Amino acid sequence: MSARRVLITGATSGIGREAAFQMAAQGASLILVARDEARGGAVASEIAKRTGGAAPLVVKGDMSDAASIRGCAAAVRREVDRLDVLVNNAGIQPLARRETRDGVEQVFATNVLGYHALTQELLPLLERGERARVVTVASTYAGWLDFDDLEFKRRPWDRIKAYKQSKQANRIWTWALARRLGDKQITANAMSPGLVDTGLYRDLKGVPRAFMTLLAKLFGRSVAKGADTVTWLALGADVEGKSGIFWVDRKETPCQFRGEKDEERMWFVCEEYVARRR
Repeated sequence: MSARRVLITGATSGIGREAAFQMAAQGASLILVARDEARGGAVASEIAKRTGGAAPLVVKGDMSDAASIRGCAAAVRREVDRLDVLVNNAGIQPLARRETRDGVEQVFATNVLGYHALTQELLPLLERGERARVVTVASTYAGWLDFDDLEFKRRPWDRIKAYKQSKQANRIWTWALARRLGDKQITANAMSPGLVDTGLYRDLKGVPRAFMTLLAKLFGRSVAKGADTVTWLALGADVEGKSGIFWVDRKETPCQFRGEKDEERMWFVCEEYVARRR
């Protein structure tokens, strides 16, 4: 499985960056999606330097922005004729409620709609891939999903609730995706990297930032450990054919967010949002 062609979103920091280095070390051919092309290029150059191979392809893409996602996918389609693995990793946890230029709350737009839109755009390439896989970076830190207020228009803004809601959405969306991909021989799984001090907390300042840093040091793990299951799900031969599963530390883990009704509702909510943003 070492010649796999893998696309990773959010590849300039944290879990995505580390997973890129791990996969490159195993011989994968990488496409790095980054909001900032310069930062993406720097990561690609460092990967080439460390591995002695070619630099990964870097494609500009903002997963909060519908037009940017379409542009990113079009650029990928121009460069390659297939994908073997798509890693949906890009995620944010801002301090304040913001809306994208499409008028959608930013956390929901990036962490949920971005995964759905890019996966749909790249599905033809995955269908041409070799035993293709979709890996979704979710979290055990999940909950508080409110279908009637996904954008916190009625609830007071809470960055923790917004993030946890998006991670619950990631899981149930993945189970809906897995059902749809079963007859295409494409697997879809979700995982949790655990508590890792990554760029996700970069907006925090002062005491909150110090608290999260201390928490990560006391109870967290290295970014390499956090990315390990992502790399394993993307390239590991022992998960071949396994789909619709929540993984933690390479172990199948029960997910409390199961139920076809909510999974399908999440899928169609994403479909409606994407259709409106075209």
